Amino acid sequence: MLRAILSEQEIRRILNVPGRGERVVEGISPLGASQDRSLYFVNKQMTAEIRDAFTAREGCIVVVFTGNNQDSLGTCVVLEAENPRAALGQVLRFIRDEQRISPLVTDRSIASSANISPLAVVDGAVEIADGVVIEPFCVVGPDVKIGCGSILRSGARIHSRVTIGENSVIGSNSLIGQQGFGFVRDNLQNKIRIPHLAGVVIGSNVEIGGLVSLPSGTIMPTIIEDYAKIDELVHVAHNVRVARGASVIAGTVIGGHAIIDEEAWLGMNSSIRQGRRVGAHALVGMDASIQQDVADNSVVRAPRPDVQSRNDDDHSAIGFTERR
Repeated sequence: MLRAILSEQEIRRILNVPGRGERVVEGISPLGASQDRSLYFVNKQMTAEIRDAFTAREGCIVVVFTGNNQDSLGTCVVLEAENPRAALGQVLRFIRDEQRISPLVTDRSIASSANISPLAVVDGAVEIADGVVIEPFCVVGPDVKIGCGSILRSGARIHSRVTIGENSVIGSNSLIGQQGFGFVRDNLQNKIRIPHLAGVVIGSNVEIGGLVSLPSGTIMPTIIEDYAKIDELVHVAHNVRVARGASVIAGTVIGGHAIIDEEAWLGMNSSIRQGRRVGAHALVGMDASIQQDVADNSVVRAPRPDVQSRNDDDHSAIGFTERR
């Protein structure tokens, strides 16, 4: 859950939904969560399974498509919107602008044994534990926690709402917790950014190479679990979960909301489509493009090139001309 206190009247006003109500929710949750007193957005047609799940929850507000003919879901208040995803963006912008999110860190605390370069910038309320090393030209935003013994290599940029566990390494010039790539169209069909407010959670004994991009989640954080290893020049999109012990090799791109399960291996230059799952102990070979879920213990390889012997006539086919 993205924790932010919201009243029903505020939500109705943001979404331009008439009516009155006194309900108060504690934040926003994704559809699959089982959280009471939360705000939900259903960006798909209502199914019996979804209805049953909401009927079992207490004190929620649910935003559904206009015309869904869903007057009630147990004790949940139901509001209609033409585009629930756009409505989510409106509410997230309100939360951001009104600073409704509870901070991760309220007071600045830097351990005396932390080694912070005078050429680094550490801004605002942070928690930096014993033995942390922050090399030159790093920038650490407010509302960041860094656990014992972790290292930020030179030039790393850590945005707000990032938590890093113990004995982890963030490589040079990597970008952690920036805004993810998510947009929705307004009434004029212009693209409007959806704020990503949930941050990033990096576990302990994680190694992230240089020039890695790891943006913030929207209402749930992007997660890198303990002992995961991420090579250089990798992009891990918003809301991805890279599970314990997984390995992601250079040049890989992982689309939003994908899951890379425990001890999976993603070979160099592989790509994972948004929302797909690569199962535990699966191996994805170099250059493979994953469009469907990959089962546990599977091996996926890209098509191999047709390699043939070369002869002299091949020179002209690849742009060579013989000098006479």
